[in-house]
This record gives sequence, C-alpha cells and structure tokens, in this order.
Amino acid sequence: MEKVQFQLEATLPELKDLYEKGLFTKSEINQITKKRTSFETSLIRKVTRKEDFFKYAEYEINLERLRKVRYKKLKYHLNPPPPSASSFSLPRRALYILKRATAKFPGDLATWLAYVEYASREGMRKIVGKGLNNALQHHPTSSTLYLLQTYYHLHPGSPFPRESIPSTSKLDLPSASTSNQPPGFAIEGIDPARTTLLLGLRLLPQSRDLWREYIKLELGWVEALRRRWKLLGIKDSLTTTEHQDQIEGDSEGIDQDALKGGEGAFGEEGEEARKSILAGQLVIHALSSALESIPITTTINNQEQGDGMDFRYNLINMLRNYPSPLRSKCLSAIYQELARCSQHESGKLAAKAELVSLTKGLYDIEYDPEREQVGEGEIVLSGIELVEELGKIGKEVRKSIKGDNKENKDWIEVVGLWLIEQIDNFSNNVELRDYLSSILSTITKPSLQPPPALLIAHLAQLATTSPDLKIARSYAAIYPSNPSIQLYRLSAEIGESDDSSKICEEIARSVTKSNLSDDDREKVRAIWKLWIDQEIKQSSDEVSLNEKRWKSVLLESMKSGSNIPGLHGDIVGYYMVSSIKQKESVGNILKSIKSYQPTFNTYQIIFDSLNSSDFEIDFNDLKKIYDSWRLICKLPFEKAQAGLTIAKLLLSIKGKGREAYDLIENVKREIRQDENVERYVEKEWKALLDAVKEESGESEDDDDDDDDDEDESMNED
Repeated sequence: MEKVQFQLEATLPELKDLYEKGLFTKSEINQITKKRTSFETSLIRKVTRKEDFFKYAEYEINLERLRKVRYKKLKYHLNPPPPSASSFSLPRRALYILKRATAKFPGDLATWLAYVEYASREGMRKIVGKGLNNALQHHPTSSTLYLLQTYYHLHPGSPFPRESIPSTSKLDLPSASTSNQPPGFAIEGIDPARTTLLLGLRLLPQSRDLWREYIKLELGWVEALRRRWKLLGIKDSLTTTEHQDQIEGDSEGIDQDALKGGEGAFGEEGEEARKSILAGQLVIHALSSALESIPITTTINNQEQGDGMDFRYNLINMLRNYPSPLRSKCLSAIYQELARCSQHESGKLAAKAELVSLTKGLYDIEYDPEREQVGEGEIVLSGIELVEELGKIGKEVRKSIKGDNKENKDWIEVVGLWLIEQIDNFSNNVELRDYLSSILSTITKPSLQPPPALLIAHLAQLATTSPDLKIARSYAAIYPSNPSIQLYRLSAEIGESDDSSKICEEIARSVTKSNLSDDDREKVRAIWKLWIDQEIKQSSDEVSLNEKRWKSVLLESMKSGSNIPGLHGDIVGYYMVSSIKQKESVGNILKSIKSYQPTFNTYQIIFDSLNSSDFEIDFNDLKKIYDSWRLICKLPFEKAQAGLTIAKLLLSIKGKGREAYDLIENVKREIRQDENVERYVEKEWKALLDAVKEESGESEDDDDDDDDDEDESMNED
C-alpha cells in the first residue's frame, strides 16, 4: 500500500487547486480520491490486467472532460487565470497511467497504440515521437507502427486518424478533438518518412500497406516538387536541340506539364537529375520493387490484405484517382507486368491479369486538375465512347472463347463474373444491359462447359428479378448433381408448375451425395424441404395418400440421407409436424417414428413449428413429445436447449407459467454439474420472462413511470 499512498500524495496539489477554483466540490474531491485509491490498488495486484490501466486512464480522461465543461461554465475562458497545478495535470496523469501500462506490458502492441494515440490527440508531439521509437524497439515487425511514424513525420501537429489505429486497445478517448479539416503536410518530413518506410520494408518486404504508402510518398514528393517549382516560376528554357530532344524522350507517355518548372535552373549537372525526378523514375523504381517483392502468385496470408492480384487491384485503383500527371506512366508499368503474367502464368491469375488489360479503357483517364474524381471501380466513359469500348471488349471476349482447355474455362469464369457485375451496373440502360447479356449467353453455352461458379452467379442475378426456367434447366443439364444450380432450377419449376413433386424427388436424389461442402449441404437440405412442402401441398386432402408418400420420403432419406449429417432427422421432424397438424394421435406418431431413428433436431423442428404456428396442441401431448425428446438428449447443453424450447412454448399458453417454471428448475438440477450451461439456462430463462412482460405491457408502464420521475428531477434542478 506504500505505492498507492505515494501515488495519491502526488495528486494533492492538483486536487487542492481544483477545489480552490470551484471546479469540484469537497465531496467530489473525496469521491475522486476513493476512485483513484481503488484503481491504484488494482494495479499492484499479483495478476495485473491491461484493462485495469485502460479503465483508470479512461476515468482520468473523463475527469478532464468534466473539468473543461465546468471551466467554460464558470467563464474562466473569457479571462483565464494563470496556469496552475490543475491546468494540465489530468491529461498528464492519464498519459502517465498509459506509460505505466507500456512498462508493465511492453510486449502488448495495444498498450503502445493507446499511449501514442492519446499523446497525439493531446498535441504532445515529442512524446509521440519517443513513444513510437520505443514501441518499434519492442515490435519491429509491426507495419502499423511504421505507418504511424510516417504519418507523424508528414503531418506534424495532426492527431493520428482513428481508422489507422487498430481497435485492439479498447480505449475510449472522449476528449479527442474532431475536425473536418485535412491534416497539414510538411514537405520537409518526406526524408525521415522515406527512411522509416524503407526500414520497415527491409524487415517486412511483403507488407502491402508499407509498399502502398511508399509508392504514394514518392509520387506525392514528385508532385509537390513539380507544383512548387511551377508556382515559383523557376524557368530558364534550354535552347539547344540536343537538350530539347532529351526532354521529349524522357517525357514519352506522360503529361508534358510533368516536366515544366525549373527547367535549366540547376545547371547542366542537375538538369538530368531534375528531369529524371519529374519523369517519375523514382516512382517507377518503387513500383517495380513492390511488384517484384509481392509476386502475383502470392497467396492470401491475411484476409484483409488479400493475395498478389488483390495488391495490384488496390494499386491500380489508387493510381487511377491520384492527382498527378505521372499516374498514366505508373499504370502503364503495372499493365506491362500484368501482360507478362498473363503470358507466363496459368489459371485464374492469368485470366484476371488479362481481364484488367482488356477493360482498362473503361476506367483509365488522363489527369486533369479540373476534373472531379470518380469512385473506385467506376466507369469514366459515357455516350458513344462507352458503347465503342464495350463493343471492342465484346469482340475480344467472343474471339477468346474458342478451344476447350482448363485455361479457357478459367477465363470464361473470370470474364463472366465481370459481365454479371456490369449488367447490374447498367440496370437503367436497357440497350447496354441486353448487349452484355448477349455476350454472357455466348460464353455460357453448354458446349463450352462453363464453370459452376459462373452459372450460380448468373442464376442468383436472375433470381432477384424473375427466375428464367429455360436458363435454369439448361444450366442444370450441364451439372445435374450441383446442389446450388439445382436449387435455382427447382425454385423456377415450382413457380411455373403446380405439380412438381416428381421433379423435386428426382433432384433430391441426384444432389444427395457425399463429400459436399457445408454450403452445398445446406442447399441439399433446402431442396428436400421444398420436396416435403410440395408433397404436403398436393396430398393434404387425402390422408392415406399423404401417409403413403411420407413413408416413401422417409425411407429415401434413410437410404441416401446418410451422406448429409442430420438430413434424415429433419425429414422425420417435418413428418411429425404434418401428422400433428392433421390431428393424428401423438402416441401413435411417437411409436411409429421409433423405427425412423429421430434425432435432436427432429424435436427442435417440431417445437419451432409449434412456437410459430396458430394451431393448438393438448398439454398432455406436448409432455409426451418432450419426454420422448429428453430420452435422446445426452449432453447437458442438449437438455438445456430442449427445456428452454418447451418452456418458451408453455409461456405462450395462458395459465402454464407455473409448469414452465417447474420444468426449468428440473433442468437446472439435471445439468448442475456443468456451470457454464447452468448460467446459460438462467440467462435465457430471464430473457424469456422479460419478453413475456414486454408483451403484456408491464415494462412499458414501468418505463413511463421512470420517464416521469426523471422529468420531475430535471425540473427540480
């Protein structure tokens, strides 16, 4: 406790000053001391958590916020008194707490980020610089720290943008000032920023974020020099034909304005370097190094960063909107690299690279300072130019689909998905949409064996408007055992015909295979559910026929449903629901389904249906079903889930609240050995009771009373 006492004694001068200025009352000062004692005590425990430091820092931050509000309310800002002990003590104390957290948890990046972020928000520039340097000593492979240090050099005095700080610190900063003004830029910070990024790239050569920022840095530096020299009017044109030819040679492929400004003002030796800089050689070198360090074949090691092709997409989108005449030259360098990849690589990578080269005319535009920027991935052409460019792309696509090989199928999938996206974009232009649809129909011919992913995407697009039965049948004939395609076809068949049970049965048998993905298994379940619905719909008037068809479906699900875990149990559940709705004896139903091996989900489906339906069921029959369910519940969680499900149903029945309470208490006794499940039951049971109170209107009345009390207290104040 000596450490706690030492920390508290250090706060006495500021507390005394706060009281003397009338910012806090005596009772509030005592309350602050108690809270600080509690926080300081938590920091000297054997097992200290970083959350304790964060809570302590947040408390001090909120105190400072309250102090500023009262400082303004007392009108100290109109005639400010001289600085005293409490003027800056609270922000410094919050920073001191965060610094202690970094000393206690130097290996935790979140504590360092919280420390430097708060310092930047409070304008403590020197502390930010030292904090970033210390953080990099403990985390030299963190790209976030290198990016923050780069921002620190380029935008001095500007707080770090919140989106650049990962949300791992869990520290709320209510005192952070928000401003819509863009951060100030310091061209003299480019050298230390470049050094920081190069150091980071030496340790993290495959960091997409560092390479992207480095390219933007070099491009921004060249643009800043060009604009500065042009603004200063540094011009001394060379008259020799040799130098003029050299300028034209260096400026090939870029805007001529990129070489204006400072011409001839640096002597013969500096002229070549000046032209090289303005011609973008440094930027092209940085771009080439980035593409070399992150090959197109790089796989995904982080879902947010993506693979090598995603990195190139991001670079292209960034350069297309960058305000510099050099962007055309930079884009050409990337396109050349993609052209080489399309020739030497294979599969989807080559197809994606070829698609970028084919469609670049729709998105690229020369730099014009007066032109407004376009959105990412937005087409910049319009009118006749757009029609001509799309026509050119359509001709190339039709030429490229000749032959039958794996590379061709990858190309068909990539370009087909792009066409589907463009059809959605041109939904308001009927002519262009129909033209793109004609190209899509060309590459989805059955003779070309288009990939399933493309056909599924096309069917999903058609399903948003109205399913096309002809197209669905055509695609289903190509892949008769693909669950996703067959589900779209079945939906279209049901919409066109009233008697589709035979088709449902055929499709269900064809898609119920083993070794399916989780998504395909869900599609198979959906197909079986459609089959069940059609059988019930067509045989609801004839119970005998219904029973006969049900036995056929149940036997089929036992036979082929073993390939889909849980499928047979779902079918048994649907059968029981149908039988209960037809007022059949629950006892006879339970006896008949024993041979069909009901599962946990079987009874879950039954009670879910009872909860969502209007028909009533006798309480004794309900108890029989629940007792049958309990027999197959082996795990504590299954018992808990079963009890909560029927309790919800009982609460919806008037006068059965006591039975629901007794049932939950019995469940608690059965699962007492598992504390986690017991807590789960208590939480869900409380939620059910709260829902019942809300429906009965009790909670609304209580809320109204609370609002009246609150209004009265505010009026008294």
